[in-house]
Amino acid sequence: MGEPYFLFPLQLDSDAQIRLHSPFAGIAHAIRLVVSSFAAHAPAGTRLVLKEHPLDNGVRDWRQITTDMAALFGVEDRVDYLAWGDIQAVTRGSQGVVTINSTSGTFALAAGVPVVVLGHAVYDIPELTYQGGLDGFWSAPMPPDPETFAAFRRVLVERCLIPGGFFSEDALDSVVHHAIVRLEGRNIKAD
Repeated sequence: MGEPYFLFPLQLDSDAQIRLHSPFAGIAHAIRLVVSSFAAHAPAGTRLVLKEHPLDNGVRDWRQITTDMAALFGVEDRVDYLAWGDIQAVTRGSQGVVTINSTSGTFALAAGVPVVVLGHAVYDIPELTYQGGLDGFWSAPMPPDPETFAAFRRVLVERCLIPGGFFSEDALDSVVHHAIVRLEGRNIKAD
């Protein structure tokens, strides 16, 4: 992309993070808010990129919903939709990331990219994320403080997170192994 852009990575509509830890009834509501704010407050010459979640099941047509919202607010020529792509590369190239409470926000923070949070995220703290609200973010995005992010990351890695995942046998084996290590009181980093 040649023009500067902001990124809004979509979360799954059914995600409990949306239903329980955000002010939104669903992603369509969030898309409307973000696009309307972008239309009213983003500097001319900037674009908004909405990125589909890689595990989205395709039941809702987020591309069409995005197109409809962009047309409704008169910014159809400045809003793009990505159905796939490397979220980390798209994040690094952005002027800032708008998130509800996605882990994509942590990718942005790690890359030094400004983030504004619309929901309740554990990383939504002063010196890490923009605290002035969505409307002000478009014209004054502030990058995270690297020292604060490093301290935050250390706490997450050493005290909160367990390596692994739930979408493959290897990832699940890793979760089980590291959960046992954590429960036994051993340091995961040293294991």
